[in-house]
Amino acid sequence: MTITSEVVTKDDFEEGLNRALAKVTNSEHGLFGPSSMMWRLARHALIGAHGSGRALLLQIAHPWVTQGIAEHSATRHDPLGRAVRTFTAVISIVYGNVQQAVRQARIVRAVHDNVEGVVKTDSGMFAKGSRYQANEAHAMLWVHATLWDTSVVMHELFYGPLSSYEKEKFYEETKLFAFMFGIPEGVIPPTWQDFVEYNRMMWDSDQLFVNAETRDLAKFLFDPLHPILSPAMAWLKMITAETLSDRLRSDFALEKPNPTVLKAGIGMVRSAQIILPPVIRFGPSYVEATRRVSGKHSTRMTRKITKTLFGKEELVALSRQQK
Repeated sequence: MTITSEVVTKDDFEEGLNRALAKVTNSEHGLFGPSSMMWRLARHALIGAHGSGRALLLQIAHPWVTQGIAEHSATRHDPLGRAVRTFTAVISIVYGNVQQAVRQARIVRAVHDNVEGVVKTDSGMFAKGSRYQANEAHAMLWVHATLWDTSVVMHELFYGPLSSYEKEKFYEETKLFAFMFGIPEGVIPPTWQDFVEYNRMMWDSDQLFVNAETRDLAKFLFDPLHPILSPAMAWLKMITAETLSDRLRSDFALEKPNPTVLKAGIGMVRSAQIILPPVIRFGPSYVEATRRVSGKHSTRMTRKITKTLFGKEELVALSRQQK
């Protein structure tokens, strides 16, 4: 398979921002808002977290991502720090008001400007000596796709099928997220079904290439940071194995889980999340955002949890200077 490299310039990035912001009808609601499918799917924080392993493995299966992490990322010596920065960006663009979303998009763009290099070994369609760049449209599209495909997969695994209308509405909203990074409309699959076919094509294409370095990175990502987290990481690995394509499950040397164990585990998670308080079940950022659009400041509890998770008390709350 051959694709033409399409670098997203700073002008392209600014044009994408303008295209996304032109769709905004309420600046305090941000890109999406309370009635969006994006907020509806993203608010299930506990369920969404189950997709983190799948999305990460899909991303690092792209050789540019693995090498970019190896050469430009703090993942190996500061995995929590990298995770915090990644989730801060995603959450701020999904739940933030216009100002908060744009600020994070610019931060990510500035980081990506410095992520480039030369492919060190032949890796699928990417020949040794060819260049890689984080701000390349097709590479960014793939990372973008892993997030939203995984969001739907996790929602349907735990809650049941979404309708075709719901998926199409959600997919149209994800395009705004893509525009925030300057991904041109011409490379984005036009419809949900096109997007599904794009993902299936990628899973079997030579754009994804899992080698020993990729598997080593995957093993590192699934290693618990503390023994007390071992059961949770084993469960995450099980969910990841269940939801990867056959080829990638094999490439990452994962085993398909026992159906009985999987079903019991899913049932337990469904039951547990129902009784959790909203700040845990939906995540503190969703609570912050829903309060912000109602003109309310964050709560003491959300500030404490956000500080613990992200190192700052608020991400998408109503500004203290407002109201």
